[in-house]
Amino acid sequence: MPEYPEYLAAVVFAAGGVVNALLAPHRFSAAVLFCLAVTSAGLGVAGRSATAHPAIATVLAVAALLLALALGLLLLVDGVLLVRRYGPQAALLATGAAGCAVLAVLGLDAVFHWVGGEAFGVLVVAVNAAAGYLTLLFLVFAGYVFVRGRSAPLAETTHVVVLGAGLNGDRPGPLLTRRLERALAIDAARDTPGVVFVLSGGQGDDEVRSEADAMADYLRGRGVPADRIMREDRSVNTGQNLRFSAALVDGTAPGHRATVVTSGFHVYRTTLLARRVGVPVHVVGAPTSPSYWLAATLREFAAILWLDRLPLVGLSLLLAVPVATAVFQH
Repeated sequence: MPEYPEYLAAVVFAAGGVVNALLAPHRFSAAVLFCLAVTSAGLGVAGRSATAHPAIATVLAVAALLLALALGLLLLVDGVLLVRRYGPQAALLATGAAGCAVLAVLGLDAVFHWVGGEAFGVLVVAVNAAAGYLTLLFLVFAGYVFVRGRSAPLAETTHVVVLGAGLNGDRPGPLLTRRLERALAIDAARDTPGVVFVLSGGQGDDEVRSEADAMADYLRGRGVPADRIMREDRSVNTGQNLRFSAALVDGTAPGHRATVVTSGFHVYRTTLLARRVGVPVHVVGAPTSPSYWLAATLREFAAILWLDRLPLVGLSLLLAVPVATAVFQH
């Protein structure tokens, strides 16, 4: 049996990350494998440092505790403030719940400090490994979101596809308004303005009209002529936005160059979905209110975990490392 299973796991995960980055550089799975490698190695370093260098281990533990406490409180406070401002929406409640989860892990660590116990210790290590992995993965994902959200539009764009978002009554809400303004800015930046705006969004159960109709009225109010506006008013999710809009444009303008506009936090998942449904488009982001960015990014992170199951598979593999370590030590 290997003497250091954490380091062996780290090497295996890192090798998988390198291979994945070479074969599929645009997928998030490479980041998943590298995060697994770092977390596994961190488990090994932490376990051995606690014995060989207790003072250094204590300093690192306190620093990690303070960072985790700050993150948990930030998520909790942000969730509470957003719920008070926008109401009890699922994504906002999830932000507060994530903060509570971080604080609960810290509470579990405190209980272990006072209670102890070998079996309880294995549980605590496993929980901390899972929390550390998910936190590291979220930070990497937030970096992806930040960078991808600032992509530039395609040169010689002929069509700008604006993905729908929630309405405020019969008018575009704040997120959708920012997407429309981003689309108008793309048109204005061209040497010869004249792109065709493809407005994609059906009518939700809680909406009085389709998002496409609301967007069309907004653009007409900004001086865009009706012959430069196309409506796709059947879609109810991002995948349908992309498929239905592509079919609409392909049927009227073969050889077009389309740029998709969505919110910055939504660019990465939209790009993944576009590849999955076989729609060759370029995606750019519109700005998001700083107060809403963290909650929106956390929601997108959860959606990516569901869309690409590898992060969850990796989590199950990672949880086996503390158990294997306990077995090997005996």
